Amino acid sequence: MNNIPTVSVIIPVYGVEQFISKCLLSIQAQTFTDFECLVVNDGSPDNSIDVAKQTVGNDKRFIFLEKENGGLASARNFGLDFAKGEYVAFLDSDDYVEPEFLAKPLQRMQEEQSDICMMSINYVDEAGTVIKVRHNDVDAYVAMNDFLISKDTVTQYAWNKIYKREIFASIRFNEEVITYEDVYVNFRILYGRKISNVKTPLINYLQRAGTLSRDIKPTYLQDRLAITKVQEQFVNSHGLAESHRDYIKFTYLKTFVFFSIVRYARYSAKYNADINQFKKVLNRDYFTGRNILFMMKEEPKVGFSLLLFKLSPAVFKKFAGFWFRKHVA
Repeated sequence: MNNIPTVSVIIPVYGVEQFISKCLLSIQAQTFTDFECLVVNDGSPDNSIDVAKQTVGNDKRFIFLEKENGGLASARNFGLDFAKGEYVAFLDSDDYVEPEFLAKPLQRMQEEQSDICMMSINYVDEAGTVIKVRHNDVDAYVAMNDFLISKDTVTQYAWNKIYKREIFASIRFNEEVITYEDVYVNFRILYGRKISNVKTPLINYLQRAGTLSRDIKPTYLQDRLAITKVQEQFVNSHGLAESHRDYIKFTYLKTFVFFSIVRYARYSAKYNADINQFKKVLNRDYFTGRNILFMMKEEPKVGFSLLLFKLSPAVFKKFAGFWFRKHVA
């Protein structure tokens, strides 16, 4: 391997001693070998780092970094400070990847001279069974001008993409956003950049109880509000507000209102209190009967959910428990 690796893989570690070996072994098994893997100990309270070091042995491509606990965004930023590669990839420490996780996207990026390459995802259970596969549609992202990624054309995850590292010279993860930190930053990273796509699922995204995607953290609402605020700032700074009114309205009603009420209905232990707090910050100019009808035409399932919630949050909770019971992160 060269002194300067082609790609830096950043893996924050916190409380994953059951999963870290599989994650690191999948990196160690890459067909593309010119990488460094920055394993960031984010103040993990268990034996994750001991297990990790035993797993990789004397493999000098794995570099262990230590920091006080600060959350996923903080750990990624810390890793970026030490990354040397021309490209950078992120991976969560309870997920694992296929052998060509690096090779295929890097080849595509070099062929197409792109800034970012996306790849498809396997959602898997703890037995390794594939629950579903998620693909990206970069052509639709461009054609639909889905700049806030609310039409689900591409994923908002940071970890199913490889980036030119130079991108992160001007943008970092917001360390004050604890949940959905990828959503806060990713639409700004993608905007205006050349994007490639690999349709092959190269990442196995583990679905397990107790992860950020399966419960509600105390910062959930303030994080969602921060995302809404940065979306508004982005729209205004790029002069998109007037020309994309319907899209911006759609984005607010879907990504703030709909996503929030579904999560509260499915996972909140204090649903009534959470909903009362949510209602206090709800933008009533957007959450109107007319706009709900607009949403019913755009995405009937979302529109009907909003209508039912407006009529009765209690009834919506019962409805959501049935309709969204198979929903995955």
